[in-house]
Amino acid sequence: MTGSQLNNELRPYYTAQNNYMIWQDYAVIKLNYLFESLNKIGLVKRLDAQLRLWVNTGTVRVVVGNPTVNTDTSYLLSPADNTFSNTCPLMVNYLPGLIPTGTSSIVAGLYISKPPTTSFAGINLGSVTLSHPLLNCRLYYSQVT
Repeated sequence: MTGSQLNNELRPYYTAQNNYMIWQDYAVIKLNYLFESLNKIGLVKRLDAQLRLWVNTGTVRVVVGNPTVNTDTSYLLSPADNTFSNTCPLMVNYLPGLIPTGTSSIVAGLYISKPPTTSFAGINLGSVTLSHPLLNCRLYYSQVT
């Protein structure tokens, strides 16, 4: 299946465009995991509720030192190159020997729907013409228990 077919079927996939590696992923969060009361409420005729979730999104820039030397490759992430608040939920794996020659930085981000305009090491992740096909949230209620 192609990436666009997987995207239309809301399936996670990986693709590479130019020098960008892109992972599209989906999350199913059961509301009773967030609020135990929703698990106990049962089926109601009219429920007027509002759910606001805060998701830690942002961009990081990791400076790469000696990318061509297997034993001396180094990564440096400074606080100035991190837009996540408090903690960074994103991990950039250490891959000595696999980083192409001439690489000076790795820029990575975690976003919902589409990447915003960024400016880290001259890289704008928002320039990738990519957006998620699911632009809203869906709620399902199991009528059979």
